[in-house]
Amino acid sequence: MDKTTIVVASTRRYSGKTGVCAALVDLLAGRGYSVGYFKPYGGMPREIDGVVTDSDAAFINRFLAAPSPDDAVCPVVRTRAFVEDLLEGRSVPGAPEVAAALTRIAEGHDVIIVEAPSDMAQGAAAKLSTSDILAITGGKVLLVEASEVHDPPDRIVAARTELGEALAGVIHNHVREADLQHIRERVVPFLQARGIRTLGVLEHDPVLSSVTVREIADALGGRVLCAGDGLETQVASFMVGAMGQEKALRFFRRKAHKAVVTGGDRADVQMAALETSTALLVLTGNMTPSPAVVARADELGVCVLIVDMDTLTAVEQLDTLFGHVRLHGPGKADRMRRMFAEGVDIDALLAALDIPSASGSRP
Repeated sequence: MDKTTIVVASTRRYSGKTGVCAALVDLLAGRGYSVGYFKPYGGMPREIDGVVTDSDAAFINRFLAAPSPDDAVCPVVRTRAFVEDLLEGRSVPGAPEVAAALTRIAEGHDVIIVEAPSDMAQGAAAKLSTSDILAITGGKVLLVEASEVHDPPDRIVAARTELGEALAGVIHNHVREADLQHIRERVVPFLQARGIRTLGVLEHDPVLSSVTVREIADALGGRVLCAGDGLETQVASFMVGAMGQEKALRFFRRKAHKAVVTGGDRADVQMAALETSTALLVLTGNMTPSPAVVARADELGVCVLIVDMDTLTAVEQLDTLFGHVRLHGPGKADRMRRMFAEGVDIDALLAALDIPSASGSRP
């Protein structure tokens, strides 16, 4: 039986490839296909039973009906050691290891879903860019794009030039409600006129971008001072408190279920944050807050996290953390699957990827 390979790619980071991969796995498995998942080049190192793999790859792999070996599902992981070896000219795993791992993954599966690197260029130094991976795996490319509505779709057009006929179509992801009409009535026809088919439009869902207090504490290396039983609380966004108390109160009321980042010595800002819908206080400078702040936070069940870094560094790390959609939280994968079913033209998608719309014998 012939294999069908689908390469899920993006033109920029944090476009939602992993979520689309998970939804595709669920869709195809539900139609009777044996589905394998493969991430040739990972950027989120995680060790499982002594094997270094990618965190997202491990998450999706364990939900497959027939999981692949951990050492095959992501054969190249961008660890610090990998980067150092690459820059020093030492031997690093590359195309041969990817090809060998793909052979192992493909065994017993009808369809292989390949998650490409974060953007079209990532991995190029190791000859594992999206185009390099496509040359190894073959198949069709499904482009997942978090569009910037104020700019023309330059990245998508450039991707079409680079990928050629291998590009099956585009899914526009993370589209805010106010931008839906613009995407559907302006961007989609523009791309269609250039031979680029839109296969779906997925709305922005803040729940999918949320992270837990525990994830923030782990990422920032912080110390939880109070309300330690709230580590699994979901945090939807973050705000920076660097103003006076009166302005801070008005500012913080704009967002709910947020983290507030401010200096450990800014008791006025901390108290203002606690008067609004705040899930976490991140206090920078390794400074313990006043007893009044701790008592009020504990009363409200708000975690206080003390970090040994300046506010700018904390904000940069949080920006990266919130930019990456994580499916690991409770119900997130199911939420993504429902969004996919509602926002994607499934029959058109399957046809574009050369997959029959109903289970049965392959063409």
